[in-house]
Amino acid sequence: MPRQHDDRSADPEAPKSGAALDSVDEKLIRLLTANGRAAYAELGAGVDLSGDAVRERLKRLIAEDVIQVVGSVPAPLLGLESFALLGITVSGPALPIARALNALPAADLVVQTAGVFDIVAELVARDDRDLLRILDESVRTLPGVAQCLTMQYLSVEKYEPAGSHHVLLGGARQHPPVPRRSADELDEADRALIRVLQRDGRASYRQLAEESGVPYAQARRRVLRLLDNGLVQIVTITNQLRYGHRVQAGVGVRVQGPLPEVVERLRQVPEIDVVAATIGPYDLLLEVSCADRADLYRLTGSVLRGIPGVLTTETFNYIDIHKLPYTWSAL
Repeated sequence: MPRQHDDRSADPEAPKSGAALDSVDEKLIRLLTANGRAAYAELGAGVDLSGDAVRERLKRLIAEDVIQVVGSVPAPLLGLESFALLGITVSGPALPIARALNALPAADLVVQTAGVFDIVAELVARDDRDLLRILDESVRTLPGVAQCLTMQYLSVEKYEPAGSHHVLLGGARQHPPVPRRSADELDEADRALIRVLQRDGRASYRQLAEESGVPYAQARRRVLRLLDNGLVQIVTITNQLRYGHRVQAGVGVRVQGPLPEVVERLRQVPEIDVVAATIGPYDLLLEVSCADRADLYRLTGSVLRGIPGVLTTETFNYIDIHKLPYTWSAL
C-alpha cells in the first residue's frame, strides 16, 4: 500500500537558525517540560506536526542552547554532599576560564556575569575536603583567576522554577525524595546508562544500549526501573537568556538580625526563584528572574532594600551561560 501523505510532515513555518522562537517552539517546550521523554509522534500530535518535523525543531533548539533535556540524579545517591557557588574575578579575558570550568566534571553551572563577579560557577563535591581539593587543583590554579570567593550552601529555603527548570543555582540539591539507596547499590550497567542519560535525556533505547554497552532489552528494562523508582528524573532545562528574553541575576544579601524573618519575606517575592542560606561573604544568595532591566532595578533598588533586616545587596547579572544545571557528572 502506498504511504499516505502526511500534511504535517513539512514544517514551512519553522524559524531559521538564530531566529526568535515561534508559538510552536514555545508549546513544544511546554510539552517537553511535562514529559522530557515523550515520543516524537506524541509531541507532534500536540503541535500538529509530524514526528520528523518535531525532531528537526528539537535539534535546532538544543543546538542553539535554548533547551537541554537531561537525566537528573539525586546528588546524595552518588555520595555528593557538599555544594558551593564560586564568585570568580579574573585578570584578563574571562572566556577561557569559563570554558575551562565548563569542562570540569564537578561544575554544575557556569555563567559569565556583569557586576561584582566576572564568572559564577556552582560546584558539587563528595564532601568538604573534596570541595577544597577541587578548588585548589582545578579552579584557583587556572591562569587568570585573580580571586575566588566560595559561598557554601547551608540550606535552600526557596526553589521555585517558573514552569520548566531554568538556570537555578542550588539545582543539584533539589530532587524529589527517593528510596534510601547508596551509590554502591548501582552497578556498572546502571552507571553507564545514567551517564548516557545525563548527556541526553531523550536518548533512544537503541542509543542507550549502543553507548553504554548494555544489551538492548536489559538497557530498556533498567532505564524504566531507574525512572519509575525516581532514581533518575528527566528534566527540560531552558536557557532564559535565549528563551523568554528575561533578565536573570544572582543577588548576595547581607542580613542584620535573625535570618528566618527575612527569608519569609523573600519567599513572597515572585521574581525570586531561589533563596539559599550560605557560609561566605553573604548570609543569603538569591536567584531572580525579571521581565527586563528596569524590573531588575526596581527589585534590587526598592523591593529588596525595603525588607526589614536586609543590610546590603550585591548583584551579578547573567550575561552568557556556558553550562546549565544538572549536567555535572560524578559517576
